[in-house]
Amino acid sequence: MQPLDKTQILATQYKNWQDNLTATKTNHPAYNSSGGQFYYDIISNLIWLQKGLCAYSEFKLQAYVKCGAEFWINGVFPKFTFAGELDHYDPTLKTNQAWLWDNFFLIDSDVNSKKVKGSKQPKGLLKPDKEGFSPAYFLEYDISNHLFIPNKDREFDEQALIKHDLDTLGLNWQPTVERRATYLNDIIIDVKYGITTFEAAEQQLYQFFTAFKLCRNYISK
Repeated sequence: MQPLDKTQILATQYKNWQDNLTATKTNHPAYNSSGGQFYYDIISNLIWLQKGLCAYSEFKLQAYVKCGAEFWINGVFPKFTFAGELDHYDPTLKTNQAWLWDNFFLIDSDVNSKKVKGSKQPKGLLKPDKEGFSPAYFLEYDISNHLFIPNKDREFDEQALIKHDLDTLGLNWQPTVERRATYLNDIIIDVKYGITTFEAAEQQLYQFFTAFKLCRNYISK
């Protein structure tokens, strides 16, 4: 997963509403998915900020340019068809803070709905919008099996927390692993044997950026 800067707010009407709830210490309305007043605004803003990727797996969901600032009208985005689902990173906040911006990510529907993430609670180490978040600090990449693994330089207890978050967020869920391997294998071979450079290959990527970046020391000459 790539670090995300969620400070660019295009959904201004939603954010003003949420900030007012926070300022007045008012509980949020119950979460009712697409029935929520600002649901599509939140989705559209996340598509733009996440560049159309699943926030966890980095699987490409859709083109993001159609959700750019020029398509918003007074901080609102029209309803539209999209891929993925809105995920509450910390599901415990869904009770009283169900519409909290800091707790939302757009993720692959399969990761969210097939008991991969669902209502599981991550430990918070692998939260892409966390200040100073660096994938390389927490993660290494097993290039042979296309699996993310905890960085061996971390303490044993921290590695266990990282492993928990990897499992909870679906980064090593088998269908995701297969997608990643299918997409990256030929690219890795081309770099390894000098057909292209790492930099040139990286410029052509449209998904799975973190996995490829963590491969650099193994494939670059």
